Amino acid sequence: MASNGIGNANGSMENGENGPYVAPENIIKPRTCLSGLTPEMWQESHYSAIYRFFCDENCRVLISYVDKTRGLVCENFVPTTQPEQVSYFIKLQPEKLSSANFHQTVTYGTCNSDYMHALLGTMHSIYAPVFFKNSTWPESVRNDFAAQLHKFMACLTDTAYKIEGKTVLYIPEEDISTSLEKCAKNKELVARLETSVIHWTRQIKEVLSAQDALEMSESSGPLEEIAFWKSRCTDLSGISKQLDQDGVLAIKEILTLSKSSYIAPFSKLAKQIQDNTAQAQSNLKFLSALKEPCEELSRSEPAVIPPMLSKILNVIRIIWTNSEHYKSRERLTALLRKFSNEIIMRCCTKISLDDIFSGEVEKSMEGLDQSIECCEAWKEAYNNAAATHNRFCEIKWLLDRSSIFAQIDAFVQRCKDLKEVCEGQSQFGRYSKGQKRPLPIFAGLRGPEIARSLKEIEDAFEKNLCILIKVKMTILDVKSTAWHDAYNKFRMGVKDLEVMMQNVISSAFETVTTVELGVQVLDVFQHLSTREAIRRTIDKKTVDVYQMFNEELNLVKKEFNTKTPNLTPTQPKFAGAAAWARALKRRIDRPMDVINKAYYLPKIGAGEEIRNQYLQLSQALEEFVGKTFQEWALSIDKFYAQDLGHLLDAPLMARCHDKNTMLDVNFDRTLLKLFREIYYWERLKFEIPHYAAEVYAKEEDLRTLRENVLLVVRDYNRIIAALNTEERGLFKERIKFLDKKIHPGLTKLSWSSKGPTTDYFMTECRGHASKVQSIVDSYKHANRSIQALCKKISESLLVSIDSKRIYENNEFEVEQQKHRTTMQSKLVQLHEEIITIMRSTYEVFKNDGTDVQLHWYRYTEKTDKMVEEAFRLNIKRSLQELSRAIHGDGKTAPNPLFKVKVVLHEKDKVDFSPTTNKLADIMNVCAKDLTLCISVIPRLPEILSKRRGHKDMMPIYSVIANDEETKKLKAQIKQCMVTNAGHLVSYLHTWDNCRELWDINKDAFIRRYERAKPLMSKFDADISRYSEVAN
Repeated sequence: MASNGIGNANGSMENGENGPYVAPENIIKPRTCLSGLTPEMWQESHYSAIYRFFCDENCRVLISYVDKTRGLVCENFVPTTQPEQVSYFIKLQPEKLSSANFHQTVTYGTCNSDYMHALLGTMHSIYAPVFFKNSTWPESVRNDFAAQLHKFMACLTDTAYKIEGKTVLYIPEEDISTSLEKCAKNKELVARLETSVIHWTRQIKEVLSAQDALEMSESSGPLEEIAFWKSRCTDLSGISKQLDQDGVLAIKEILTLSKSSYIAPFSKLAKQIQDNTAQAQSNLKFLSALKEPCEELSRSEPAVIPPMLSKILNVIRIIWTNSEHYKSRERLTALLRKFSNEIIMRCCTKISLDDIFSGEVEKSMEGLDQSIECCEAWKEAYNNAAATHNRFCEIKWLLDRSSIFAQIDAFVQRCKDLKEVCEGQSQFGRYSKGQKRPLPIFAGLRGPEIARSLKEIEDAFEKNLCILIKVKMTILDVKSTAWHDAYNKFRMGVKDLEVMMQNVISSAFETVTTVELGVQVLDVFQHLSTREAIRRTIDKKTVDVYQMFNEELNLVKKEFNTKTPNLTPTQPKFAGAAAWARALKRRIDRPMDVINKAYYLPKIGAGEEIRNQYLQLSQALEEFVGKTFQEWALSIDKFYAQDLGHLLDAPLMARCHDKNTMLDVNFDRTLLKLFREIYYWERLKFEIPHYAAEVYAKEEDLRTLRENVLLVVRDYNRIIAALNTEERGLFKERIKFLDKKIHPGLTKLSWSSKGPTTDYFMTECRGHASKVQSIVDSYKHANRSIQALCKKISESLLVSIDSKRIYENNEFEVEQQKHRTTMQSKLVQLHEEIITIMRSTYEVFKNDGTDVQLHWYRYTEKTDKMVEEAFRLNIKRSLQELSRAIHGDGKTAPNPLFKVKVVLHEKDKVDFSPTTNKLADIMNVCAKDLTLCISVIPRLPEILSKRRGHKDMMPIYSVIANDEETKKLKAQIKQCMVTNAGHLVSYLHTWDNCRELWDINKDAFIRRYERAKPLMSKFDADISRYSEVAN
């Protein structure tokens, strides 16, 4: 049903031009009538379309409908889909709307989806009867309106049923109940009926020409052809039935009586309808045999289509042979062309342009290959069917092959073009399965530059690809020519990229120095070898790789021909040479293996020659290894076959020839060489002679024993090496005891000794050596501690002078006396620590013999000399510090040390306080007291030794006091003080100019001046003179 309305003055909006404002949504919402519409469905987003309809005079439509997924929809255009129900508002003329002019300007209403039939039903049932039965109008007006109404109804009927694929003849509702002769004389009636017949004629002609229109369709398939003939059958049968209706027969009779010129063509067309109906039924009968295979074809993928094609072509041959109306060359050619269209459409469903342009290379290539194979299979099946038909049928196969396969050939070429695009995606874009492959990593300084070049090529390819993406919508349309221009531009761009890629390959090979690296680079670019230009470059670089391998072969051959192996000290003579030869062989085997595994390398002429050179050199190296082994085997047969076992009878250890106090491992070096030879020959997979193998079987046990003996030797030698000659005398009894423990290893025990005796010997020797080593370590630690204490003694100065302080009166003397007292206590404490350490050390040696006690006395004397030297350095540095404070360091002047005042005594004498003699006495006493400060330090032999010779030794302070360097420093200090005293006396003479200030008796001078009664000018002059003298 449909409803509509036009606003009037009695509507719900009763306001004039100057009436109150009414919002547009409040005008539209009450007038929108839709099934299922609720007030809650209205949203703010709907009001924009309403406001545009009201405010934009060019916007003349407002459509509202309820969608199942989107809900209520308001739009300013007719929807592309067909909603079930639509509410419409249409402006009768373009202008802006308001509540004042809405009713005069807008027509609105609601209609269902079948709106044409709804309108047709409304016209038939409501409006047409009213108009046709109206007898109040004048005849001329009534005739004219009826003619126009019939014309409108005919068009409306035709349009309403044409949507359904039917042809319905509109029979005008005229009053022809009177005699037909009378109606034939009514010119107005005849004219109206002729108009209807003309419309019928046009409808029938359209139906008859519809077959040609379908045959001309370039994109329809065989199912459309079958559907067309089925629809045509139904349509023609329906027209035939309509032509036999009473109304149509009556109109034909009236027009025949009126001798209308339109009835003859109409009758002729009616006869054609009957003939075409029979023809359509015949064609449908034969084409129905194709329905099932065509439906299966329409559901199939390209990969499964080829087996169906033979059956389809056999059915077409049956139609060709037996059909009366469908066997024409044109129709069969068109039918086969429709199968080509269907195959193309099925292939298009397998080809995803989105996958192609997004990098799904493998999947896209598979779809394109299947499509190409399917199209080629269709052509092959056609050729086979044509050959079979021509062989067994009288009717020759004379169809237009170029017309049938024109689009197939174009589509196959389009698929091949798309395959090139996919290859470009893989080769230049690095795409695989929709993802970019990692960018190859190139070694060397040029690596980043090559990677950047590849990235530039990739970006350039993406730009070229955008050219094809712009025509994406027409790519699979073989009739579109836009693809050719875009693809030609793309191919030109790809050719430029090929040149760029060739340059990149050449740049990558500039840093290649080995065969392995060259093969790796070729592997990176191998996927590009399908392109002819790049393949030539890869072939050239392959030759370069083989040439590098050839150069390596020549270098190995040159080194091998020298026959002078470059062996390391650990490599034996024979097996080392064999290992050298094997290394040379591995040097050529590795690149050869790489080349053999690189199956993708192209075959070149020089390759076989280089392979033969490799085989010859490899064989020569293997022969050298075998020959060397034979020489070694003969040498051990000659010299060691009978005496190998006797070499193990030697003692475990022996004294060193150059250092008799040291030990050495007494293992025969010949056996060591033999073991090294056997070790290497076994690694080279050679069989060792049995007598040598028997000895070598003990190699691990001998190695363990040798390591243990080496530990004993190391422990013993470490003790001996840690002690000098004098110290060895001190440790004489301990070394003697250790020698006694080691003696069996020097005489009795041999390398062939078995049982626990050897293990017990090793354990005992290492245990005693460890105890002696502990004593030696303690002794060495005590020496280091004494040295550290001596260093502290030498650095603990007995003088402390603050360079930033100036001493007054007796401050310096008091400060130094205090500091000496403190440092004396510290030095005594340090000396006591040395005595304690030496007493602790003596506990080890106190029970030893006379020789050891003699060496201990020498040790105490040596230590005492070190302590004496430490105190001497202390005194020396203290005197140097004192001298530096007085005289300076020779580069800069000394800082002020004493504050000396110039004093005028009562006896009118100018002098210093303190006096220069006093200062000299302070410095001399300080220097003298430095040596007296250490007089409390005794000699070490006096305390630590019972020998009598030490009683004649001078005390340490006396030795230091008589030291020439000490005397020299004291004299230097004394001389500096004398020099400074002279400078002070010189300074004192500067006060002589002012002597009259204290030499003249003031009182006597004033009395004399008063008696002289000087003039005023004389008085002023004397005052000025006094001021000058005072200043």
